[in-house]
Amino acid sequence: MLNVRHLEIFRTVVQTGSVSAAGRMLYISQPAVTKTLRLLEGELGLTLFQRVKGRLVCTPEADALMPEVERLFGSVESVRQAALEIRQGVRGRITVASVSTLSMSVVAQAVDVFHRRHPQVQFDVRALPTRHVVEYVGTSQVDMGIIDVPTPATSLEVEEICKSEVVCVLHCDHPLARHARLTPELLADWPVITFADDTFTGFRLREAFRERGIAYETALVSNSTGTLCAMVQALNAVALVDHFILMGSAFPQLVMRRFSPRIDMQPRFLFSPMRPRSAIVAQFADAIRAAALAAVRRLSRMK
Repeated sequence: MLNVRHLEIFRTVVQTGSVSAAGRMLYISQPAVTKTLRLLEGELGLTLFQRVKGRLVCTPEADALMPEVERLFGSVESVRQAALEIRQGVRGRITVASVSTLSMSVVAQAVDVFHRRHPQVQFDVRALPTRHVVEYVGTSQVDMGIIDVPTPATSLEVEEICKSEVVCVLHCDHPLARHARLTPELLADWPVITFADDTFTGFRLREAFRERGIAYETALVSNSTGTLCAMVQALNAVALVDHFILMGSAFPQLVMRRFSPRIDMQPRFLFSPMRPRSAIVAQFADAIRAAALAAVRRLSRMK
């Protein structure tokens, strides 16, 4: 097998025109250059240089070989540059498994910002139910998972993204939109749509209404925040959901109001301890945190 270092020395001798100049450029001795050229000629079965009136001259065989050598080192340089870009987080591939609510909001916004800064980065985002997110991360099929419920008991590494809360989403012309904060008492006479009782958020909402002595009847339940928001106008309802869905422009006629009593939501990252994090994945995780925290700050400005 050809030694790439031998080819590098040959290429440098051709470029500089002398053994001594090549040695200086490569920080090796002149005898070492000469020995390498002899070894390379033996490997190739070709004479690469001749002495003509005391000058080192490339043979026709060497001239014919040089285009292939240049192509090889062009590829080597591409590999070197790619490695540098990967180290610096400029290039790479990021795979994410996220619950649909956050994939449509926080993840989408982070991808938008991140891709403009790192156009060579490729993304694979899977919108999945929580249990499938846990499964994908646990089997190292993705770089990261993102969930919005308490973390299941697993050996996965868990990192909090931010602290958020359930909000009320309603049409901008809805009579309750004039209130800055909605309570179970105010919602008592209006259709409520939210997550099912078998979810953490659904259970806590039912408890919040029960503690206030207000009947809790849902007109529609879904595991998708996007679906619930799409049904708000059709049912003239108030959706009790996370606030991230209104980060984009998908529902321009909807507004959100804070809900009291406060029901916390804490989106979390899941990472597999068996899958090392690359620099690009760590940077993207920071972008997700930044997008989520910006949304939380906007919510906190609402009274």
